[in-house]
Amino acid sequence: MGFEANNDMFAEHSWYFRNALVRANYSNIKKRIYETTDFLELFLQNLLFDGKNELHNREMHVSGMFMQKQYIDPIKQDIDPINDPINIVELSEREKKILELLRQNPTLTRAKMAGILGCSDATVKRALGSMVQKNVIRRIGSNKKGEWVINS
Repeated sequence: MGFEANNDMFAEHSWYFRNALVRANYSNIKKRIYETTDFLELFLQNLLFDGKNELHNREMHVSGMFMQKQYIDPIKQDIDPINDPINIVELSEREKKILELLRQNPTLTRAKMAGILGCSDATVKRALGSMVQKNVIRRIGSNKKGEWVINS
């Protein structure tokens, strides 16, 4: 992708980019709205790597309309209501170990997890990203003073 194409893409989606920056830095814990870089990452994938992600401002609304989990009737969806939804998602062995560490200490840093697991910080970062993408965990608060929450 050339400079002109990048410039056109940026011009076309500049409002989305602005809103993605806001969402990357906005939290309102009382309303259960947490900062996320997901929208910014989609934009940058399109800009830098010629990605084909659809970019819609409406997905970033913080009114709660797009943020709330919808109730899924387990009987209609063939989900076993007895089992924890996390057990339904396939996790790697490393992700299972990280999940156990986070159950014991949700404020654990990546560096400490890497030390405990005997792997690199980058490996833990990838595993955490995968777990966030699978909706197993989410981050609340800042990188320094936040904590991991295990989604149920």
